[in-house]
Amino acid sequence: MRLRPTLSAAFLGSALLGASLFVMAADDSHPPPPANPEYSQWAHFKPGTYVTLERKVSEHGENHVGVVEAMAHPPGAEVMRINTKMVDLDKDKAVLEETRIDLGDGSETQMPADKVTLFANGQISNASDSMWEPSKPETVTEKEGDEDVTVMGNKLKTHWVETTIKTGNEVSTAKDWLSDDVPGGLVKEETRKTWNGKLLVESATKVIDYKLGS
Repeated sequence: MRLRPTLSAAFLGSALLGASLFVMAADDSHPPPPANPEYSQWAHFKPGTYVTLERKVSEHGENHVGVVEAMAHPPGAEVMRINTKMVDLDKDKAVLEETRIDLGDGSETQMPADKVTLFANGQISNASDSMWEPSKPETVTEKEGDEDVTVMGNKLKTHWVETTIKTGNEVSTAKDWLSDDVPGGLVKEETRKTWNGKLLVESATKVIDYKLGS
């Protein structure tokens, strides 16, 4: 789906990952590569399952000095709600329908629904996605742990992963709280991006509603 953790593990070290999977495939003592983790997570549930996330993005335009103009945005906060519903599921793929609502000053703008296909074998549903190659990070650090998070009045056990990526003067940090009990796996996320130590943008995402299909 379009709303993914902004700093996912897939973003890091793709060349090394590919090499390791090749070695595993050649050695019968190792299990086969895991299925697409996003497909596997949704496959726990039945069609009709949905989750709604609310994301608040805050820009700090006053700190954009020295940043490429195309990266800069007007200061202020944007709030959006993203609803993702699984409309079809089989052994090969899960089909999701996503709807985004942008919340303004007393107004709501609903974007057209979008279909996203998650293939069990990891195939990319949009070929253009594979053409984009991120800049190679200079430093990557990761921490993780466990924490209880309250969602819709219920306490969930989550596993959190905090990833920090440094590329030149830019440092991006994302902390994701994950649970297999929530459709899509993401319970909440906090991200920050700085340039020369100055905060450029930060976001907070959390689950505000979900329902399991029957």
